[in-house]
Amino acid sequence: MSGVIDLLFSNASIVDGTGNPWFPGDVAVEGDRIARIGDLAGAAARRTIDLGGAAIAPGFIDLHTHSDFTLPVFPRADAMVRQGVTTQLVGNCGFSPFPVAPDRLEMLRAYAAAFDAGIPWAWTDAAGYAAHLEALPLSCNVALQVGHGAVRVAVMGFDDRPPASSELEAMRRLVAEAFEQGAFALSTGLIYVPGAYAATDELVALAQVGRRYGAFYSSHVRGEGDTLVEAIGEALEVGRRAGVPVQLSHHKASGKRNWGRTETTLAMINRARAEGHDVLADQYPYTAGSTTLAAIMPKWAMHGGIDGMVARLADPATRGRIRADLVGSGTEAGGAAGSAREFDSESILIASVPDGVDRGYEGVMLTEIAAMRGEHPSDTTLHLLERGRGGVQMIVFTMSEDDVQRVMRHPAVAIASDGWTLSPAAGGRPHPRSYGTYARVLGKYVREEGVLSLEEAVRKMTSLPAQRLRCYDRGLIRPGCVADLVVFDPERVADRGTFQAPHQFCEGVLCVAVNGQIVIEQGQDTGARAGRVLRRKVA
Repeated sequence: MSGVIDLLFSNASIVDGTGNPWFPGDVAVEGDRIARIGDLAGAAARRTIDLGGAAIAPGFIDLHTHSDFTLPVFPRADAMVRQGVTTQLVGNCGFSPFPVAPDRLEMLRAYAAAFDAGIPWAWTDAAGYAAHLEALPLSCNVALQVGHGAVRVAVMGFDDRPPASSELEAMRRLVAEAFEQGAFALSTGLIYVPGAYAATDELVALAQVGRRYGAFYSSHVRGEGDTLVEAIGEALEVGRRAGVPVQLSHHKASGKRNWGRTETTLAMINRARAEGHDVLADQYPYTAGSTTLAAIMPKWAMHGGIDGMVARLADPATRGRIRADLVGSGTEAGGAAGSAREFDSESILIASVPDGVDRGYEGVMLTEIAAMRGEHPSDTTLHLLERGRGGVQMIVFTMSEDDVQRVMRHPAVAIASDGWTLSPAAGGRPHPRSYGTYARVLGKYVREEGVLSLEEAVRKMTSLPAQRLRCYDRGLIRPGCVADLVVFDPERVADRGTFQAPHQFCEGVLCVAVNGQIVIEQGQDTGARAGRVLRRKVA
């Protein structure tokens, strides 16, 4: 290396993303790439930042966010970038803002209502959406997936039936188009309609499209409670039959009677990998999850989408049948995929509500709202669904700490937030994972409890997700790799958000660089917008 370095991080504790022990040294950046690491004392640099022994790591890669529905509104990506996230994989759980069939745009908007921060919907495909993001510009990198639910809406609406052969081919063409335009994976959300209406053969037929593109299959599986083991088995079957890698989303065992089943599911992952199948999972570090309140509805009640649901709720007899199903005395006993067996009323906190619903309900347990209204929680649920038209978000306290730690220790599990890009201006009481996932792992699970070593935690946040994306020039501190970097104080890094006050940035993250440009310094936004939309590399 000759000449003057653009940017030099000196006196660092380098955690390089491999899982190897940290080592002291300096990191030199030229343009958007890491130029050199080691003892660079005396090197000339246009700018030198003395880290004073603080840790420097590759920027964190979040394999599971829903920021595709918020980034057009919050392109600074405050909540994510300030915890060290430099790349987000969006389009998870079957939800993506494309493809858009013009005659079904309103259906798609209703489908995504619980995530939508008011995006303009000014595109029809992955290429158009990517161009919109690039024009903003962004503070972080974004990688796209195409959502199975969005594809099904575009071709079949919310019909509860198998696709005709012509419809299946139309869906395959839309999936192929997204891959041609750089999408990394096909995602499914099989507790949400219309994804819940799809049989395994349909999923295989669509996932197979990804084989020739080097794409993978990611899945919010068909059940995370009583049917967890069977649902994981289905996801593995889809991957095997389609011949594509599998990413198991936010792996957990939901519902007290299912605690401990992660021993079985992690063994299933081990067996699949031993047989040569590329299977990974991801996880957020909380015992509470979050999703749409509509996820607990029986799937028959969601035929026709939100409009169909609202129409059924307006009919007293049908409303009574839905209520009976929600409390477990009807014919289906819950949810698009048995999810009422995962989410009992005492575990639900209302996180956010749309216009038309009392905002005083935000941050309040469902049972408390029911008591205020003088009714059974199932009646409160139906009231919120009817008035909120699918736009109500809930937080569910359904997991055990033992399962969280067991999953976290598994070497094939990456850390991911299942959150989205937010700003304190966003309002509501969303899950604090959007602000604190990575700092929580580094603080609570590394420094305080020793569940992971610092180096292993960083590997799960960097090179492991980069490997899944086949972005081999990211996720490591090595010469030639992209200079996505995060500097943090291992003794101070911590999440601050709570379920009652979630809009709080983490502490201890000192500096973040995206593509060689500093976007966060001393914990503050610099104004730089260096993010890119990443395109999948063909195998």
